[in-house]
Amino acid sequence: MSSNKKASVKSKVKSKAPAVDSSILMLDLLASTSYPLTLSELCSQTGIPLASGHRIISVLLQQQMVARDPSRKKSYCIGSKIFQIASTVYNKQTIIPFFYPIAEILKNELHKSVFLCVPVGNKVVVISKVESSINQTIDLFIGQTLTMHCCAPGLAILSMYSPQTRQSYLDNEKNYNPDIDLQLEDVEQNLARSKLLGYAVVEDQQDAQVSRIAAPILNLRNEPVAAIGIAINSEGLSPQISRSYSKNLIQAARQLSSRII
Repeated sequence: MSSNKKASVKSKVKSKAPAVDSSILMLDLLASTSYPLTLSELCSQTGIPLASGHRIISVLLQQQMVARDPSRKKSYCIGSKIFQIASTVYNKQTIIPFFYPIAEILKNELHKSVFLCVPVGNKVVVISKVESSINQTIDLFIGQTLTMHCCAPGLAILSMYSPQTRQSYLDNEKNYNPDIDLQLEDVEQNLARSKLLGYAVVEDQQDAQVSRIAAPILNLRNEPVAAIGIAINSEGLSPQISRSYSKNLIQAARQLSSRII
C-alpha cells in the first residue's frame, strides 16, 4: 500500500468508540486490497496496536465479518457476512430490475453511459450502471458514495425534498463539513435551478473533462427515492446541449417513477 493510502487511513477522524473505528478501518482496508493481509500488516497500515488488533480480528472472525484466507498463511480477507449484508441491501432496491431495460434504451438513444443512485443518509450511493461501448468508461463503481450536494444525482434528489428536509440536510452536513457555510449560496442556486429544470448538471470533481446530468425518480407520494444520470464530455457543454440530453433523461426518470410505489 502507498504512503498516501496509509496516511489517509490513519487520518480518519475517530469517534468515542475506538474499537468500532478500528473494526471499520480493518474492514475498509481488507475490502480495498486485492490480496489477503496478515494481522501485522493490518495493524501497521491502520495504526492499530497489535494487541487491540488481535482482539478485534478475533471478534470479526467470530461474526464472519472476516475470514482466514487459505492462499496465504495467517492472513485475512473479507468474510461471508459482509456479502450477505450487501446482498440483502442490494435486493431491497426493487428499482434495479426496472432500471436495466430503461437504461439500455437511454444508452442507445444518447450513446452515453447511464447510472442509478439512491440516497443513504446524507450521501448518495451508486447501485447500478450501464456503460456505453462507444463512450469513455465512467469513473463510477457500484457502491461508490458521493456527497449529496456536490454531485448531479444528489442535487437532483435534494431539490425534490421539502424545504424542511433540505434544511435538516444542511444542518446535519455542517457537523461534518463546517465550511459548507461558504458554499451555501452556490448550493441553494444549484438546488433552485435543478428544481426548475427537473435535472441537475455537475462537473466531475475528479475529472474536469466529464460532467454528469441526473434527474430524480419519484414515488407515488412525489418523494425522491433515486436518481438516474448520464456521463458526458464537458468540453463544449452548453445549456442548449444539456437540455437536449435532459429530454431523454427526464423521460427515463418518469418511466422509472411510474414503476415505484
